[in-house]
Amino acid sequence: ECQRLLYGVLLLIPVMMLLAALPSTSVALVVVRSARLGVGHGLWVAAGIVVADLLFAGLALWGMTELARQLGGFFSLVRILAGLWLVWFGITLIRSRDTTVSGASIRGSSKVASFLAGLAVTLGDIKAMVFYASLFPLFVDMHTPAVGYLVTVLLITVFSVGGVKAIYALLAERIARHRHPQWRKPLNMVAGCTMIGAGTWLVARP
Repeated sequence: ECQRLLYGVLLLIPVMMLLAALPSTSVALVVVRSARLGVGHGLWVAAGIVVADLLFAGLALWGMTELARQLGGFFSLVRILAGLWLVWFGITLIRSRDTTVSGASIRGSSKVASFLAGLAVTLGDIKAMVFYASLFPLFVDMHTPAVGYLVTVLLITVFSVGGVKAIYALLAERIARHRHPQWRKPLNMVAGCTMIGAGTWLVARP
């Protein structure tokens, strides 16, 4: 029995890492904040994403899917606010005349703002909790009462999701640091349009 549980947990790691690496709004936010404001901001966005994922994973593990569905209105409000913030941040990027990789001239550039952005973007997707509720039974025993086992699953969530997002942040910052100055303004335009598109999608989707 213990061996079966161990295999399930080990299989969960690559699956969650792969899913975390797929292109998404959260990935775009990590990349843009890291490339434009520095790797620290990208890591704080990743931390916000991880905290939200832990909440959803915890609700799924403890069978509180129905509770989360009843709170759907709250999550919808968070999703809309997160979308509006992304649109605003995208417009700020496009209008910025700063050609250096520094967040000093961009509003909302504090690391707390980066953390809250990652948290809000992820919390706005209540389907993520339903996803965890559907994924976990394939790899873990949802009826296992051992607290240590449940904590292990949550730690896997932290290192799988957080690790992948951190890699995105580091790569984005390194690329941004070495890019040629004349490319920075066009890349700001691309990053800003990406944020506006992601924010609009968050607000408009059902």
